[in-house]
Amino acid sequence: MASKNLCLMIMIAGFLPAITMATEYWVGGDKGWTIDVDYQAWAKDKTFKVGDTLVFKYTKGHHNVFKVNQTAFQSCTAPPPSEGLTTGHDVITLAKPGKKWYICGVPTHCSDHNQKLVITVEDGAPAPAPAPAAPAPPTEYWVGGDKGWTIDVDYQAWAKDKTFKVGDTLVFKYTKGHHNVFKVNQTGFQNCIAPPPSEGLTTGHDVITLAKPGKKWYICGFPTHCSDHNQKLVITVEGGTPAPAAPVPGLAAPVPGPAPKKDDSNNSCKVTTSAYKIFVGGVVLIWTILTLV
Repeated sequence: MASKNLCLMIMIAGFLPAITMATEYWVGGDKGWTIDVDYQAWAKDKTFKVGDTLVFKYTKGHHNVFKVNQTAFQSCTAPPPSEGLTTGHDVITLAKPGKKWYICGVPTHCSDHNQKLVITVEDGAPAPAPAPAAPAPPTEYWVGGDKGWTIDVDYQAWAKDKTFKVGDTLVFKYTKGHHNVFKVNQTGFQNCIAPPPSEGLTTGHDVITLAKPGKKWYICGFPTHCSDHNQKLVITVEGGTPAPAAPVPGLAAPVPGPAPKKDDSNNSCKVTTSAYKIFVGGVVLIWTILTLV
């Protein structure tokens, strides 16, 4: 019986089509999407199929991604900015077979630094229906953009068009030993008063995760950098998903009190009265008989 079942399973398996899982490709591998990378060499040994995805990973604000046609690819001509992808973690699902062209639209990145990719997508199983949109991943902000964390930069202008949320990160990039980073309160920010040196960040690549909503103040603690050169940043962090409220404990069931003590006084009284009546009745009966006699 077991051998028959095994044969049946083998026959069924022979008729089942091969199932191929979609592949996720991180464009450029460890280097990501940036300038001066040979993306055609990266793509050379890969087979792209319908249903696969391309992930363009880069520092937000430093690059972008445009899907273009062959002519725009060759001339490095980007479409209108509204058509670009700019999240820093752009995911593209390859929905149809054929040639696909992608470029970075930042000036000179495509033309002078070869930040462009062309691939051929092979036909395959139809692309799966899009999954429900996942929550937006946390954003990494490089404070000051290309200028980094230094003197004489208008950090409030840099932060003006950005929305900071709980879970996002700030990266303070600077030459180690030339600057530092202190988190301060509003008074320390306004007066450029740095806390004790032991509270400062000094690595040159300081990463701060925004864990709570509200105002956040940061300054450089080097003498005159904050007061004379405006090396300071204040942001407002928006709240993330509120933590679930603690469950309200249910009301305890009332504890039954001791059962009331049974009062047998009435019963005792009844027994005593009955016995008295019998006794009196007997006496009356005897007296009546004696009287008659």
